Amino acid sequence: MEELTSPVRKQHEFNVDRLLNYLSAKSQVSNNDALTVRQYSAGTVKPNLPNPNTCRQLCSQEETPRCAASREPTRRLNLNKYLTAWVDREYRVQKALFSAGFPVPRPLLHCTDAEVIGTEFYLMEHVKGRIFRDLRLPGVSAAERTALYVAAVEALAKLHSLDLASLSLEGYGKGSGYCKRQVSTWTKQYAAAAHRDIPAMNELSDWLMKNLPANDNEVTLVHGDFRLDNLIFHPTECVLVSLGACVIAVLDWELSTTGQPLADLAYFLMYHYWPVSFNIIDTMGSLKGIDGIPSVSDLISIYCQCRGIPSALPELNFYLALSVFKMAGIAQGIYARHLLGNASAPNAAQFGQCVEPLAKIALQLAERSVTAPSEGGLFLQTAKGQTVLQQVKDFMRQYVFPAQEEVAEYYSKHSQSPQRWHTPQIIEDLKMKAKEAGLWNLFLPAVSGLSQLDYAYIAEETGRCLFAPEVFNCQAPDTGNMEVLHMFGSEEQKRKWLEPLLRGEIRSCFCMTEPDVASSDATNMECTFHRDEDNYIINGKKWWSSW
Repeated sequence: MEELTSPVRKQHEFNVDRLLNYLSAKSQVSNNDALTVRQYSAGTVKPNLPNPNTCRQLCSQEETPRCAASREPTRRLNLNKYLTAWVDREYRVQKALFSAGFPVPRPLLHCTDAEVIGTEFYLMEHVKGRIFRDLRLPGVSAAERTALYVAAVEALAKLHSLDLASLSLEGYGKGSGYCKRQVSTWTKQYAAAAHRDIPAMNELSDWLMKNLPANDNEVTLVHGDFRLDNLIFHPTECVLVSLGACVIAVLDWELSTTGQPLADLAYFLMYHYWPVSFNIIDTMGSLKGIDGIPSVSDLISIYCQCRGIPSALPELNFYLALSVFKMAGIAQGIYARHLLGNASAPNAAQFGQCVEPLAKIALQLAERSVTAPSEGGLFLQTAKGQTVLQQVKDFMRQYVFPAQEEVAEYYSKHSQSPQRWHTPQIIEDLKMKAKEAGLWNLFLPAVSGLSQLDYAYIAEETGRCLFAPEVFNCQAPDTGNMEVLHMFGSEEQKRKWLEPLLRGEIRSCFCMTEPDVASSDATNMECTFHRDEDNYIINGKKWWSSW
């Protein structure tokens, strides 16, 4: 993860005072303070246009929000017609997406006056979050890797589910026939940049053109470069926030157009199919065998479920081969600019060695029927979790389910008497059996040795019977209260409350609901709690309790 800036490189410098005056006139900044301009260290490459280098710079003042400017380097001004088309397109699509509620930086203004900084540019709001340059996500937990990849594929599905007509992007892209255009475009890009003949690239181009998908008429807005490192994630770990709020901005829309959405999905997935030994650069290696990164089958399942489409993708091999062909073309373009002496990447020389291996990987994908691999899985239990789950299933079948009728008769018989508040003896007997079997307090990892994922399967099983969670001392709200006491309680509190709860000798309650507000949403709670010297004062009204 990184968010690094550096001083503006010499070839990207411009008159900062002129920019300050312009932004001040547009009420974006104050003219009273100096404007600081720095350059993002990580650049952007757009090899589908003759202008390959995007310059993104961070502008800020001491008392104003930071903003990001996206422009083309002034040394490319002889390609102004291409620059104008790109800047205008990216600003337009981000403006439409922001209005639709899709996570992109808020566009602020579009400047067509090249006199301000030497080229056309647009300004967008700076989004503060986490950017992961290495797709393998070193340094984060396995659970966090899972959450990041799931959130990314959900964001992609959300993009492809947007209604094009409602976005008011008339004429944005050519729509159907996307795959044929992509093969043609990248073949031309490669041919224009090739420094030597590579037979595998020629063979791959021919195969792609001869094996275009039968149905290339589906049209959505496509990103064109959807990778994990083009996303900004929530500053907090995604395992602690809802996945829907995890991706807070999708960047780099210069390759966006309208066309076949599965090309975007395959481009995101292709790193799962690269050999473990193959790296283009250190941050773009194979994703095989990395703990926590979901399998292709899991990611496809999530994507298709979010879009409401069948998960069978019979032509996945074509889209994967096209994605790798595109990556080979990008690598060739980067290397060609290195040979011309105007490379944007410091390691551009090594990209020339990647083109032929990438083409061979794509041909291997093309020549076989590729489906979502079955190895691995997103929701795998540990060996202990599987064993305990089977024990719980056996216990439920042998003891719990046969007791349901007797329990129902008890509550029906005592529905109008104080006895309805007492636990039937048969449940107390089952609790003793479960404790003797070691199936007790399974929800608490420190006691059971199970992971939260292990317990999720067990909770699903006990949820088949209304009173089953109590049999295993895994009933709400006691589970949550015991977790709080276990993690944060003092030794005295643990002795007085936690230990009896863990033994099943007492019960706890949950008080949250208040009159006049929907306090099931904790942000609406009116009850206050504050410290007064050695005491705590609670001021509020609760009108319902779980027990």
